[in-house]
Amino acid sequence: MSVRATTIMSSQRRQSHHSRTAGASRRTFVKGLAMSCAAASLGGWRTSASAQGNPPAAWATLAGSDFDLRIGETPINVTGSPRIAFTVNGSVPAPTLRWTEGDTVMLRVANTLNEDASIHWHGLVLPANMDGVPGLSFDGIGPGETYVYRFTVRQGGTYWYHSHSGFQEQRGLYGPLVIQPLHPEPFTYDREHVVMLTDWTDESPERVFAKLKKQSDYYNRNQRTAGDFLRDIRTEGLRAALAERKAWGEMRMNPTDLADVSGSTYTYLMNGTPPAGNWTGLFTPGERVRLRVINGSAMSYFDVRIPGLKMTVVAADGQYVHPITVDEFRIATAETFDVIVEPSGREAFTIFAQSNDRTGFAAGTLAAREGLRAPVPDLDPRPMLTMADMGHGGNGHDMGAMGAQPPAAAPPTAPDPHAGHTAAPAAAPADP
Repeated sequence: MSVRATTIMSSQRRQSHHSRTAGASRRTFVKGLAMSCAAASLGGWRTSASAQGNPPAAWATLAGSDFDLRIGETPINVTGSPRIAFTVNGSVPAPTLRWTEGDTVMLRVANTLNEDASIHWHGLVLPANMDGVPGLSFDGIGPGETYVYRFTVRQGGTYWYHSHSGFQEQRGLYGPLVIQPLHPEPFTYDREHVVMLTDWTDESPERVFAKLKKQSDYYNRNQRTAGDFLRDIRTEGLRAALAERKAWGEMRMNPTDLADVSGSTYTYLMNGTPPAGNWTGLFTPGERVRLRVINGSAMSYFDVRIPGLKMTVVAADGQYVHPITVDEFRIATAETFDVIVEPSGREAFTIFAQSNDRTGFAAGTLAAREGLRAPVPDLDPRPMLTMADMGHGGNGHDMGAMGAQPPAAAPPTAPDPHAGHTAAPAAAPADP
């Protein structure tokens, strides 16, 4: 289920830990660099029998009303270690499908895996047996079987599709869906690019899940330290520092708990490419470029900005919105935003999407020609939740009601450069 969180939490208390931030940024880049180097020798992988086969296919766009899709295993190397991805037609992401509103589409989906599979058309209004969620009015697609999806497309906009079986989505089974609307859109543009943001782990997703069941903060490497406690004593006093930690302890929560899985295991991808791979979308100066931003991650939220460019949000989850110009927006899992940018004055701009816990980022480039790259920003400081974020310390609730004394007022902090940016108004939620 898509959870809307389209604005940056301005109430987060941000602490500057530059060395930690820079370290995470370097790790993100190095992991991507390893993938880029390994990609040159994909044909030489010989790690095991199951890892042999053809490397990932080029990311394709398929248009029309009749499609043959094959779900299967494909060797992939994101971090320098060969792994097996679950793919559609051999690519990660799966091919971009382009339909036209009003058409009847037919998709023959063959499952070559040794387990049940499925494809769910996220956000589309469909007959129940075409929706692609096993266990409702659809049994899934068994090994060696082919399921035929056939339905009339009744809406336009930016959507996506993904597996609804096990952890297949986390292993690469997702792709963009672009539907040309029947009527003219209320905005103009000269060219467009899909920007699909996802998360990848070399670990077995089942293993990741098992770790979280045993220890929910297993991947939270941003937790506070003794040094943070000593700093809080200096700035707030011993009593207030102890009271604040006691309050969090009584709730069995953590002020740095913003994501269940972090960049300690995730590599964040843009259109299947890690940051060092430098996915590039071309433009001609003066053009209006439409970016169809899709969060196809398993669980990551991203804060997206393009340094040097304003973005005008024109659609959310496939629905038109009143255009609003922003510097940055937050996109939750399964959401889509369409934005218009007008690059000029420079030949390259970085599309920067950092995870909301600031442990990693996806990045690519808008460029006037291939091979260019703009500077990649550092990750923002580690965010910290406050008692107010949890419903305490405001609206008549304070830590005193929890048996603790409220802390002294915190000293003024430097303004957060990413707080207060507005994003698109909420659209009607899509189905999961």
